Amino acid sequence: MQQTLSKDAVYVADSRLRCDHLLWGLVLVGAAGDVLLTLTGLSLCFTEANPVAQAFLDVAGGAGLVTLKLAALLVLFAVYRIVRPLYRRAALVAFFAPQLVAVSHNGLLIARYAGSCV
Repeated sequence: MQQTLSKDAVYVADSRLRCDHLLWGLVLVGAAGDVLLTLTGLSLCFTEANPVAQAFLDVAGGAGLVTLKLAALLVLFAVYRIVRPLYRRAALVAFFAPQLVAVSHNGLLIARYAGSCV
């Protein structure tokens, strides 16, 4: 029996364990980790390097940072719903990868320099 693939077919890692669910979980954990580590660093002695995030922090404090992250997640969700299935996982990975870098960087900074905060 020959099966043809449509242009919307998902070619990578399509299995019973939904890869999209795993990626969404990573996105949400990464987003929460980014916010928590940023707020932890700010409570010690660090400053926010992202000018957009800093503007939100200046206006509304931690709630502003949470609002910014939720807005980014809503945009990601809209993109996820709009794009063809072939590109949905790419959108999730493109959102998650920089968060992974940020969480790793913030975690290392806090671990290394938190003791020297005065």
